[in-house]
Amino acid sequence: MAKMIRVAGIQMAVSADLDTNLPKILRNLSTAAEEGAQFVLFPEMSLSGYHGNYDFEKVKGAVETIRAALPKLRVGAIISTGWREGGEAFIQQRAYDENGELLGTHEKMIPTGIDGQSGDRAFCVPGKELRTFEWHGITCGMLICNDMWATPGCGPHKDVRLMYQLGQKGAKIVFHSINSGAGARHTPYHESNISLRAEESHMYVCTANAAHPDRGINCSSGAVAPDGQWVTRLHRVGEGRYHAVLTL
Repeated sequence: MAKMIRVAGIQMAVSADLDTNLPKILRNLSTAAEEGAQFVLFPEMSLSGYHGNYDFEKVKGAVETIRAALPKLRVGAIISTGWREGGEAFIQQRAYDENGELLGTHEKMIPTGIDGQSGDRAFCVPGKELRTFEWHGITCGMLICNDMWATPGCGPHKDVRLMYQLGQKGAKIVFHSINSGAGARHTPYHESNISLRAEESHMYVCTANAAHPDRGINCSSGAVAPDGQWVTRLHRVGEGRYHAVLTL
């Protein structure tokens, strides 16, 4: 029997200040839940801010605030933040169900830049394991920005086809948190990668990109079907929220 689930994706401007990001995340969760979303996806590092100078105790407290809100709203969420564990720093996604239970995490496996010198790798290390999680009997995966496409010019890192690997693990939906900037020359590469990889592995991909403060972003926030076609997508300028009904 087919299952239908309703996913919301949030295209929001990401501040360097957690105290600015947290209320915006909570407002979007509340509104998306009122509109009928079962699961809400947020952009890369949209909680802590996209940098390595976050107060980790404050991050953990903010994560707990979000987690505690989910049972009241009856909605699940994938949030993204800087995270520290075992003496190392990561760019992370955290998936929670509508009861506030942690379903799984993903640490960005292809951070941009050169280790210890530039890009993401100036403040984080690559994730070590590609995992899936189960949500209402559906196997799901998570990827963060460059994990999807290993953009040329963003570091000498191999494309290890993480999307394909998730398909081999049985994933039917991949939740893709993005903070890819405004370089327009990347748009065709980014969006064709999502479409082709969704079709290759016959999976849905739901994306949420960070809105740029004063110009368009270079990859749409939206949902791509297993045939590689966009189900819905937001305009690449400004903040917004989409809803997509996925049939599995």
